[in-house]
Amino acid sequence: MSLRQQQKANTRSKIKAIAKQAFLTQGIEATSTRYLSDQAGIAVGTLFVHFPDKLSLVKDIFFDEMDLALRAAVIAQKASASPIDYLLQMAQVLFDFYDQYAEFTRQVLFDSLAKGGFHTNQMMVISEGIVKRFKQIGVDEKTANIFAENMIANYWFVLLSAVPKGVLGQDAIEHLQRMNLPFEMSYRNALKKTS
Repeated sequence: MSLRQQQKANTRSKIKAIAKQAFLTQGIEATSTRYLSDQAGIAVGTLFVHFPDKLSLVKDIFFDEMDLALRAAVIAQKASASPIDYLLQMAQVLFDFYDQYAEFTRQVLFDSLAKGGFHTNQMMVISEGIVKRFKQIGVDEKTANIFAENMIANYWFVLLSAVPKGVLGQDAIEHLQRMNLPFEMSYRNALKKTS
């Protein structure tokens, strides 16, 4: 890496560190780009060279932090054959993260929903994991997909009901579990047939 590239990477990293601290202590809306550039010791224009708008900066921090949380969760995750256990484990990690970064979550999630971004893609991956677990016990692909679509719809319902309040937590997990009880029963019944 050239000296110029290293300086650019260092400036970007410094901006993100300052912004993360400011966003978490002052709030995203209350933190101006002028404040961030002053704290980083750079011109506002330089800030915009690295991040075209404040939402881009918010997203960059959010995704870095989410990546760390998900990587830690993968290491700690218990093996799960049940689709509902799998969904609940993933939801627990995500809900805890969303609670920790509530203001970030509202901004990034609503942008993602409006533009079909990261969260939509994330749910597709989780849906594939649910389908896989149903198919492993003999549920046909069409039914497994219907179950997964409904379980993911329940996830969205719980998430979108709780995010505006700024708290997901254990109540949201329990709500998600109750909503998906019919699919857990279908899984158990199918599992009995294969035994």
